[in-house]
Amino acid sequence: MPRPGTKKRSRHDFLWICLFILAICGFIIARQEYKIYQVNKELEATAQRVENLKKDKAELEAEKKRLDDLKYIEKLAREDHNMVGKDEVPLFIVDEKENTKENTGAETKNR
Repeated sequence: MPRPGTKKRSRHDFLWICLFILAICGFIIARQEYKIYQVNKELEATAQRVENLKKDKAELEAEKKRLDDLKYIEKLAREDHNMVGKDEVPLFIVDEKENTKENTGAETKNR
């Protein structure tokens, strides 16, 4: 013979079990959503890096094409490497401030 109040208790226990299961499911879903958020964030960062690399590649391709031009190579040699052509006299411009600093430093060392 069932005891009085056991139906209420079993319903109460069933509700607690359902709430517990729902809490576990909610926790699992929230964790999965966070993982999806992280993956999407990483995907955006990777897409940005890919765009930057495509731009760099395009710039390098353009530079490669420019290197076929002899006038461009001559310009680079003159500007970046201070080279001069045949029968040219190199001209060096010295800043007066640097020159006076070097002279005063040399004079103090000689004394």
